[in-house]
Amino acid sequence: MKEYKFDHYYVYEELTELLSELSNEFPGLIKVNSICTTLENREVWACEITNYATGDVLDKPAYYVDGNHHAGEVTGSMAAIHLIYTLVTKYGNDEKITALLDNNAVYVIPRISPDGAQTYLTSFEKLRSVNRPYPFEKKAPGLHPTDIDNDGVIRMMRIESPNGVWKPSPKDSRIMIKRMPSDFGGKYYNVYPEGLIEGFDGVNIQEAEGKWGLDFNRNYPLGWFPENRQPGAGKYPLSNPENKAVADFVIAHPNICSAVTYHTSGGCYIYPPGTMPEKNADQRDMRMFKEIGEMATEETGYGCFNIFDAFLTDTVNYSSGAFDDWMYSTQGVPTYTAELWDLEIRAGVPNVYPRTTPKTDRQNEEDMHLVYKWIDENVPMVKSGKPIKDWTEFNHPQLGKVEIGGMDFKYTWQNCPPGYLEQEVEKNTAFCLRMAQTCPRLVIDEFKSEKVGEGVYKLTAKVSNIGYLPTFVTNEAKRLKVDKPLSVELVGDVNVVMGEKSGNLGHLEGFSGVKSGYYWDNIGTKAHDPFTKVVKWVVTAKDGDEIGLVVKGDKAGCAKANIIL
Repeated sequence: MKEYKFDHYYVYEELTELLSELSNEFPGLIKVNSICTTLENREVWACEITNYATGDVLDKPAYYVDGNHHAGEVTGSMAAIHLIYTLVTKYGNDEKITALLDNNAVYVIPRISPDGAQTYLTSFEKLRSVNRPYPFEKKAPGLHPTDIDNDGVIRMMRIESPNGVWKPSPKDSRIMIKRMPSDFGGKYYNVYPEGLIEGFDGVNIQEAEGKWGLDFNRNYPLGWFPENRQPGAGKYPLSNPENKAVADFVIAHPNICSAVTYHTSGGCYIYPPGTMPEKNADQRDMRMFKEIGEMATEETGYGCFNIFDAFLTDTVNYSSGAFDDWMYSTQGVPTYTAELWDLEIRAGVPNVYPRTTPKTDRQNEEDMHLVYKWIDENVPMVKSGKPIKDWTEFNHPQLGKVEIGGMDFKYTWQNCPPGYLEQEVEKNTAFCLRMAQTCPRLVIDEFKSEKVGEGVYKLTAKVSNIGYLPTFVTNEAKRLKVDKPLSVELVGDVNVVMGEKSGNLGHLEGFSGVKSGYYWDNIGTKAHDPFTKVVKWVVTAKDGDEIGLVVKGDKAGCAKANIIL
């Protein structure tokens, strides 16, 4: 197959071609299926990746990744594609990837909104999730962003006015800063998105409500609110076919132990709950989020924060209906939202997080100077050509003389410039490969028999979880009562005199159950659930009979052993 490079953003056709080539080249490692056909007849592809020779995909603990809940956040989609490509092409050559796919499964839905992403990638349009009218069927009155100068980018336009609010920065005239209370006698401007005005009355210029307002990451059935409380939420939970397909996929794959959903931008990993302060959540689960998050920081340089505590300025009317909250607070699956790429961090803007208080006007000015300087020095070209356009006079069909200028927001601020794409996706794949290894891992340490009479045997099995996560995965799963216990079963022609041929083993702790700290602080620490359990039976059978043992858990996989009496 041809070599795929991560130096540009893939349109739908290239994404589909790559997945088709991988599934044809490596049929024993990857299966690609459509979970939804969109309104524009594109497929939402879902990939199941494992070494099928070592067991069925549902018999292994699984890790889940997705991208493009938001159409314009295409860096996230490329990171998901990079993970798929890395897993499949490096199996057999990379020891850790080989072991991972021998023992685990990885599910990846690289582009949840192929219609929206295709519009974003092949036009000047910006949009949240999908190019479908919402909440209005017709264009609302007001200014609609449009590429009126036909340079392929929606930038900003400024109009000189004595009551203008903005003025050019004295340090860089391309940057507009807010007018000081004492400013008079200079040149001042009103600034708007580049665009055209629906229903223009000749005087008032107000931004219109967006024509494509759906937000897939507000359509999940956890904390869902209607449009008046949560813009973009949709008509009802899972009303978008793409969202329903994702939820159905998750529920149909109960072996999912942990997950990452890729977004942009922000340069951070954030974790639930997003509906309450971290101090009110289960503290064992929060410690787990922090410990795994430390690995994210090591690999990517991104900080790791609780969404409610670090980001929300309004803790009453907070954002709701998000995928990560739905995964954790209804399915018990620990899920991070990865906000890839941050132009401000790259430019050296100090104190980027937490963003709980608004910046002052002077802070905004200084930060924008750093951003423009970094772009000038590091981004010679983007998809549209020059990343920053000087203010250029233009004859607007409705407003007359305006000036259009500013950055190519789509490929500098929202997504990384193509020249930085490979390093951005590589470091996030490195973290995902580590996070995928945190799943529970069942082993049968011992399965032996002892003859205690003619045709009578005592069987003893020692079963352990050697993984980081416990077999119940989170305390939230226990609280929700979705923590299906391990099952244990004897297989063969055997009569059980004492014990149960098939029964319930409960749960096994993982080494996440031991708190961080100095080792001597944890000497003698006992977990609520042990790491290892011993099961005993008395059976009647014949010499030479073979007896099998199968231990299974939805999220722990399947372990098997055999003995001959």
